[in-house]
Amino acid sequence: MKAFKGFSPELRSTYGNGKAEGCVFKPGETKEEKECKVSRNGFHCYENPLDCLSYYPLDGKNQLWLVEAAGDINEDASGRIACTKITLIKALTPWEMAMEAMRYMVEHPDRSGWEQDRLNVSVQQDSAEATAAGQIAIARGKEPVVKGPAGAILGLIVENETGLVMCKLFKVSEGQADKELSLTDDRKVVWTSEKESY
Repeated sequence: MKAFKGFSPELRSTYGNGKAEGCVFKPGETKEEKECKVSRNGFHCYENPLDCLSYYPLDGKNQLWLVEAAGDINEDASGRIACTKITLIKALTPWEMAMEAMRYMVEHPDRSGWEQDRLNVSVQQDSAEATAAGQIAIARGKEPVVKGPAGAILGLIVENETGLVMCKLFKVSEGQADKELSLTDDRKVVWTSEKESY
């Protein structure tokens, strides 16, 4: 199954093989353990990429990877996965991480725990803000609004009573910088005060 795993800059995972000193990985490598149980042993990863940030924050050094979790798989209610076999598929950029986070929310709209307030990442109901270039802010709701400086990665997920209406991920331009932004019915990003004219 597709999942996400965080690592230190050296691709070290604390307790990655059940030992406190951790386990060092290599791109494309498959590692195996005999058994797995969440919080005890096996290789741990998450369905929601943002959940990795509680262990490996988006600080420009740590790495987030798309992984293939296989073999025996054990999951807990929080979305944490332990598996006996794991393969590192691809390192994710902040843009790709935001895209995967939005995909997770769209595919699993009723799951709890999607709101996040982490280092350089804010995912909130109705309104979210990034404060520096490269940061991520995603807002979700009936009329979500996002704000950030030029270079910030912003996402909007518009929903109604029946589910997803539309979503969009974009990087803030100079003209959009530090303005409250929302989506028109044709998915155009606009300054919220201009929305009525569309």
